[in-house]
Amino acid sequence: MQGKRADRIVPLAVLALCLFVFLSGLGSREKVWEDMTYTALRFPQGTQRSLADGGSYGEMNEGPGLVLPAGTYRVKWRVQSDGDNELRLSGLYGLNCDTQAIPLPAGQEAGEASFTLREATAGLQLTFAFQAGTFMDVQELRLYSPRYRDGAFGFLVAAALGLLLWRGIRSGRLPQEKRLRLCLLSLAVLIASAPSLKDTVCIGHDSVFHLVRLMNLADGLSGGVPVRLGGFAYNGFGAITSVFYPDAILLLPALLIRLGCSMQFAVNLYCVLLNALAALAMAVCARRLFGDEDAGLLAGIAYALCVYRLSDVYTRFAVGEMTAMAFLPLFILGLWEVLLGERGRWPLLGASAAAIALSHVLSTVICAGFALLCCLLTIGRLLRERRLGAVLKALGLAGLLCAFWLVPFAHFARQGIGGASLFKDPAYFTLHPAQLLLMGEGELAVDPADPALSTFSLELGLPLLLGAALTFGLQGQRGEDRGRARLALALALLGIALALCATTLFPWPYLRKLTLGMSDALQFPWRLLMPASALLCLCCGWAYRRFAGAHPDRMAAALLALCALSVMPMLSRETRNDRYIAFGEGISPDLAYTEYTLPGTSPQETRDAELMLEGEAEVSDAVKRGSRLTAHVQTEKDAVLVLPLYGYDGYRAELKESRQPLTVSCGEDRRLRVALPAGTNGTLRVWYAGEPLWRVGDAVSLVTLVCLVLRALRKKKGMG
Repeated sequence: MQGKRADRIVPLAVLALCLFVFLSGLGSREKVWEDMTYTALRFPQGTQRSLADGGSYGEMNEGPGLVLPAGTYRVKWRVQSDGDNELRLSGLYGLNCDTQAIPLPAGQEAGEASFTLREATAGLQLTFAFQAGTFMDVQELRLYSPRYRDGAFGFLVAAALGLLLWRGIRSGRLPQEKRLRLCLLSLAVLIASAPSLKDTVCIGHDSVFHLVRLMNLADGLSGGVPVRLGGFAYNGFGAITSVFYPDAILLLPALLIRLGCSMQFAVNLYCVLLNALAALAMAVCARRLFGDEDAGLLAGIAYALCVYRLSDVYTRFAVGEMTAMAFLPLFILGLWEVLLGERGRWPLLGASAAAIALSHVLSTVICAGFALLCCLLTIGRLLRERRLGAVLKALGLAGLLCAFWLVPFAHFARQGIGGASLFKDPAYFTLHPAQLLLMGEGELAVDPADPALSTFSLELGLPLLLGAALTFGLQGQRGEDRGRARLALALALLGIALALCATTLFPWPYLRKLTLGMSDALQFPWRLLMPASALLCLCCGWAYRRFAGAHPDRMAAALLALCALSVMPMLSRETRNDRYIAFGEGISPDLAYTEYTLPGTSPQETRDAELMLEGEAEVSDAVKRGSRLTAHVQTEKDAVLVLPLYGYDGYRAELKESRQPLTVSCGEDRRLRVALPAGTNGTLRVWYAGEPLWRVGDAVSLVTLVCLVLRALRKKKGMG
């Protein structure tokens, strides 16, 4: 009886504690830029100015040049003056703020005020304007960020994990041997997540693009899901990156940002969760393939601390590929089930393929090629046991789950939008075979002395190489299941073959000619280390387990130490990286990329974010937040309002009072144009709604997802 009571009371107590943390504000904090008068502001003529000493009126300083996300900020100052002066706000490319100047009344030595940035601002300037009186003495200026709820959500995650662990122990599902495995796997994830366990976000190769993509997605959430367009990128002009670079999985950190978390916390938590998902998925896959819990643990440790995967997460910050790698073990398991295992588990293949497709297009192409290769290698069994139907069902399921993304993708692709400019000759980026045996150092993409030697971690790593060697050496061992031994050998051979294909040993120039340049879409042949690493981790699970004999727990601890030592140089370098975005600061929305934009787009023009009129009209009270804008308009003759938004298909405009729709179009400068007929008088409302046809794809994906979940629940209930 007491046990049942505890099962009810403990979850309620944890829930009540989480609510208390959220409602009390205990888990929130703000960034404080301490006295910036001497640390961030620049006073060419000093912090004091007096007319009696020959000084003149004007702005006294420059700075601090901060990149700040949207939100409400506070400033505190200490200024002595005998005149009414101002603290002025401006941005490098304009300022979308509820105020442009904060008054500094004469005789008021200290004061505090708030201002709200409606959109992210690059290069914020806080300048003291000496415009009245005989003297002005700036003594102190402090800036305070919005209060971020990082601590509250961090506590929520910790409480949820603790509650799951408690329930597992109480129910008997986590006996001692499983708790030991969980501890070792958790330690591997913790070590792998070291660069994320801090307040800053380190700058990797692709950080600028992906962080802007994340903030663009967070802005787009204000219009609901699924998100197609956000109004953050290109200085608020917006982008449809979500259509061409699928980001459904990124909704988690984007939602955290919308709920009041800092970008730093959302990104770091996402990386930690991906590391945990990757390790768990690999453990599940290896356990199923080899029928051994310890083999699953060993494979999970190897994958959590896999050199190439962690290089994706931190050095390259390749968000799409690192997300796809978290789902890759489930894809491999689903493929194995359909081709060699229980073909009735085809939904796993379809769902995992959809998850990869909604993470990264190039990873999807690689996985599709890998799946085709596996089908060809098992074609006899595929036809003999009539498994082709399961393959087609999985393919159909993936397509239905991705319909909400594929429909708008096709719509915009017909307009010539895409990423063809990103294509690269893969032959230039091939690796020497020696690279696979190295431990990467540095941050540059290639070694200037030899372009075929990358100076960041693009190797397989000693744990995987040793595991492959053990796989070969343990073949034919007494008492071993020959079927599983052959499977481990096949995984090792296929993994090594894929790794060698990333090197100069593979004839990439001939493949480029054979494919008429289509292989350029791969960009970097070393992307093949993604499936190669996953396959070798699987064979490592089998090999290390067989080598351990009666002591798999000791082998797991030894493998954990070996893996940690192999990646510690890279993790230490990334943790101590001096290129980072500090807590409370943001990423600049000013982009130079033209991929996934309308043909003819010029990012330089986004630095002019003013409303423009063609014709006679009165526009007042204009407020723009991302891709949404409201303004009072009044015209006597036909006019056109040109907005600081890119004119993608899907925008709508109307007069709020009468719901009268207004015609929108895309001008030659790619800006959104709203036609204002003669006699227009009211509140103009502009927002992004998408196209009606897209709702069909949304409905198809939603119904498919619901059916898939119901099927899984029925199956679980039947097993129970």
